[in-house]
Amino acid sequence: SSGINAEYGADGPANCYKTCSGVAKDWMIGAHTGDDDLGMVKVVVDMTGCGFTSPPIVHSMLGGDSHNVQTKGAASGIRELTASGFELNIFKEIEKSGWQISVEKATAYNWVVMWTATGYGC
Repeated sequence: SSGINAEYGADGPANCYKTCSGVAKDWMIGAHTGDDDLGMVKVVVDMTGCGFTSPPIVHSMLGGDSHNVQTKGAASGIRELTASGFELNIFKEIEKSGWQISVEKATAYNWVVMWTATGYGC
């Protein structure tokens, strides 16, 4: 037994333990924005190709060309985690200059979520 005993990363045969990884960059409006749709963006990650049979343990990070530093959510913004995917919300405080994140800016600055999931699937 691996010692993992929770709803996520449930125990299974050692030969069924796998790792799957990918990138996500199809940004959309985040779950908690104001009336202007600014301040939070999200990606929806499809993991059906990974073949997990229960929700895996997911680690993620945010890369980009600019303004991706001091964001919140890359490690804690996962929602709707299932064996077949998850959503990840990224929040960015309004900068002193008034700059706010948007779907267009996340795309223009090449923001990308790099993720790795480990779990069971046979």
